[in-house]
Amino acid sequence: MLARRPLSEAEVALRLAGKGVPEPEVAGTVARLRDLGLLDDAALCTQLARSWQESRRYGPAKIARSLAARRFPRGLVEAALREVASATAVAGAAAAALRKRFRGGIPPGRENAARAYRFLAGRGFPPEVCRAAVGRRASDTPEGDD
Repeated sequence: MLARRPLSEAEVALRLAGKGVPEPEVAGTVARLRDLGLLDDAALCTQLARSWQESRRYGPAKIARSLAARRFPRGLVEAALREVASATAVAGAAAAALRKRFRGGIPPGRENAARAYRFLAGRGFPPEVCRAAVGRRASDTPEGDD
């Protein structure tokens, strides 16, 4: 079960319960795996948050939703976000996401700026970061000769 990908304690418990393992045995198994170092929710939560921010270019809200979907406790999610999502890191991830999505720069016009804003908002970036990144990226776009 743990050979394919790292799982949170809650995911392991859910899978064991789904296989019909009695609740006392599930709790004992999860505790034993934790004692052996095979389950470490804090480290996994932080690692996933960092990975999703750096490679997938997710914002804090999407990272929090994704970690909650993996059944991490709310306190661990908040701690991981405090560690990973500094203001400069979030702004950098937003800028990188825009560069990847709009390789030639955001096309001119309000509609295209709004499209870029929606793209970032959908990736979980806060409004002020979206506005700043879209404004910075739109101003980087060279104007055509008319």
